Amino acid sequence: MLLASAALSALINLLILAALPLLVYTLYHRRRRSLPYSEIRERTGLVVGEKKYIGYSVLFAVIVMAALLLKPPSLEASVGDGSAFQAFDGLGFGMSALVLALLYGVVKTGLAEELLFRGLITGSLSRRLPLVWANIVQALVFLLPHVLIVFMLPELWLLLPFIFLGSLVVGWIRIKSGSILGPWLVHGSVNVTTALSIAFRTAV
Repeated sequence: MLLASAALSALINLLILAALPLLVYTLYHRRRRSLPYSEIRERTGLVVGEKKYIGYSVLFAVIVMAALLLKPPSLEASVGDGSAFQAFDGLGFGMSALVLALLYGVVKTGLAEELLFRGLITGSLSRRLPLVWANIVQALVFLLPHVLIVFMLPELWLLLPFIFLGSLVVGWIRIKSGSILGPWLVHGSVNVTTALSIAFRTAV
């Protein structure tokens, strides 16, 4: 039941945050500007891009995951009311926790948020602004919903600078590579690591 609920939640998040905006964007550019699907995919980062940036993404993901394991966020804040990681409280480190973490980190947040923030928003900004400014603006846009979360969980405010810096790195990768694949890899792996760390540390 828990897995089914998590899968449904991930699907709804993906539809609302990413699929619907992407559909609207595609229909607009197909009907109003007659852009081919290949150009729409390129504009939204739905391409592999330059492969060396996947290597940079793997390296950055490993560094961040190691940092999270060495200095994990406070458990009290991580599983408090309103926390997205509350569902992992007490799960332990098993198959159920792994599947839930993958659904949450790879699909619900990783793919959905990267399609919206790095795919649509960063792609649009990078065509209108110099790289540095496009990157700073997209990082600030990504930071905004996390600031709202901190209003509910003020203990997590120390994470905001790291979220902003991480957004600058994956934003740079997105703009330089032309793909959301690297940012998705980083985002997904960081959230999966955090979820599993919480599940393991709160095991009954």
